[in-house]
Amino acid sequence: MVRRGLTVATAALATAFTAALVTATPAQAAVVDVTFGPTSIGDYCHARVSSSSWIGFYEPGGLRCYAGGMGGALQYAGSGDPYLACKYLTTDVVMSASRGASDALVCRVVR
Repeated sequence: MVRRGLTVATAALATAFTAALVTATPAQAAVVDVTFGPTSIGDYCHARVSSSSWIGFYEPGGLRCYAGGMGGALQYAGSGDPYLACKYLTTDVVMSASRGASDALVCRVVR
């Protein structure tokens, strides 16, 4: 008799749990643009392009990294890939990379 009661109780709990899973609403993904400025781009530059670089800009010629030079002037340290910079700077799924205002890096991501 006890076994039968446990079997019925277990079946009822399993049914309730399955019903809760079925009625849960699925997560909604959103496509958003995330903007990164020169110092954030610099983090990517420092890690992936040149360890001396600390700032970066998405210029018309591409993503460019700079280090401090003589007298505080910026010295070109190398180029990077905008898409890979987005992948480095965010854990979101990256769809594309584009140039934004003030030479910022705009990453279109799925959240």
